[in-house]
Amino acid sequence: MRNLGSYSVLAAWAIALTTGCGSGQTAPVDGRVKFKDGSEVSVLSGYEVDFQPDSGKTSATGHIAADGTFKLTTFGTDDGAIPGQHRVAITPPPSSDPDKPPQKSKLPAKYSSFDTSELKVEIKPGRNPIELQLERAP
Repeated sequence: MRNLGSYSVLAAWAIALTTGCGSGQTAPVDGRVKFKDGSEVSVLSGYEVDFQPDSGKTSATGHIAADGTFKLTTFGTDDGAIPGQHRVAITPPPSSDPDKPPQKSKLPAKYSSFDTSELKVEIKPGRNPIELQLERAP
């Protein structure tokens, strides 16, 4: 009898893990980045895109593919972002060689911070096609 409580706690924990903390709380995001001057976006492949909700809840993260597209992950792979207003930051990938400095960013430094990027997006329930228009680094 004594172990019945342990099994109940274990079962509740297993259910929480399999359903996820954010089950049903996110909305899918089909994102795309483009340069305002129309130049090739493949140079942004591997850059990280972060969405920070104004509500202060959990942020979402994705990585830009060679074609400029990205999906966001909050609780599970490609599940999207929490609905609401978000600030966006975009950062270059880390150096693959820790002994070498990272490559020069293809984007102005302002995009690497939520406070300076000036990128804002509203995520709504349901699928969200998002396009971010970016300037190139000088």
